[in-house]
Amino acid sequence: MDMTHTLLLLPHEQLTLAYEHEAAELQRYRRLTLRFLPKAPQASRLLATLGLQCEKRLGQLHQVAVCLELEACIIRAPGNVAPFPIAEPHFFIVDEVMGEQVIEHAIRAAMESKHFFEWMLNTNATPELHRPLINFVSEKEGECRVLLEFWEQHRAPAVAQRA
Repeated sequence: MDMTHTLLLLPHEQLTLAYEHEAAELQRYRRLTLRFLPKAPQASRLLATLGLQCEKRLGQLHQVAVCLELEACIIRAPGNVAPFPIAEPHFFIVDEVMGEQVIEHAIRAAMESKHFFEWMLNTNATPELHRPLINFVSEKEGECRVLLEFWEQHRAPAVAQRA
């Protein structure tokens, strides 16, 4: 059964899901920003910028909620459950290998986030959410592209050093 064409959510459900998802993404990027700060400040800055984009999307969702008079859907505190939990022996990135693994993980999480917003767009029945969801999918595609480019750029020197 193809859930994409059969499931339509009510506006308050859409807002709640989108807001909680993006709030979790913001928390994930904030954690990653801190993890990379001591060893890879350039990665930390990139991740902080992606976190700022999450804040912008949360603001857009808040504006839609105000327009629909559904602010109560997004006022409650989002859960602190991070997607893709990893049990790491160290919080901070301690070497190149660990940094590569964490960036690879961040790329997978960004792709999942893009798929989530594609699903939200495909199941959307709320006109006020249509344009923001189109923008979110486009922004998430850019986020994936930026992370992949960063990973490829910083992976090549590390691979050459190990060889």
